[in-house]
Amino acid sequence: MVWKITTDELLARYKAGERNFAGVELLRIVGEMGEIDGVDGQITGLEGADLRGINLRGANLEKVNLSGADLTGADLFGAYLGEAGLVKTILRDVNLFSANLSCATLNGADLTGANLSQVNASSAVFIGAKVGHFEYADLTQANFRDSTANNAYGLCRSFNLIWRTIPTVASKKVPTINGDSSSSVAAIKGVGLIRELTL
Repeated sequence: MVWKITTDELLARYKAGERNFAGVELLRIVGEMGEIDGVDGQITGLEGADLRGINLRGANLEKVNLSGADLTGADLFGAYLGEAGLVKTILRDVNLFSANLSCATLNGADLTGANLSQVNASSAVFIGAKVGHFEYADLTQANFRDSTANNAYGLCRSFNLIWRTIPTVASKKVPTINGDSSSSVAAIKGVGLIRELTL
């Protein structure tokens, strides 16, 4: 069930004790002059919010700015967080199974203990983030520079899709393809698939 709600209404209902917002779609606020809230069309109003234990299963959180918010223990199973702002967001023990984080910015976020199975994190940015274990995830063109992701080899485990992904340790020497040291690409074979890492 999809239902539409503003960030102000969500916060008011959360503060009143409601936790189940499964299937919600956050509405973009348009001002009197037709301007859209937020920078680059991001949905604002939830920055730094305390949303621990919230149920946002299957929610449409496209372009929502949750930077600095605390979502510890939240359920984001199957949620769409495309282009979301999650800078320094606390996502400890969050269920992100099958969530879409494509093009999201998670710089400095804390995903300790989060379920990252089957996540679509293509083109997502995790610079300096505390990141756990991905499994069956799409990490195409994701950036893990200075994060705690289990290193370049660890990202290739558990059937993750890796293509032009920037690993944790960008300065680490890795083999080149066909002896081409000018290319900053390394192929890593695993589980019968070739994965490409950009350094």
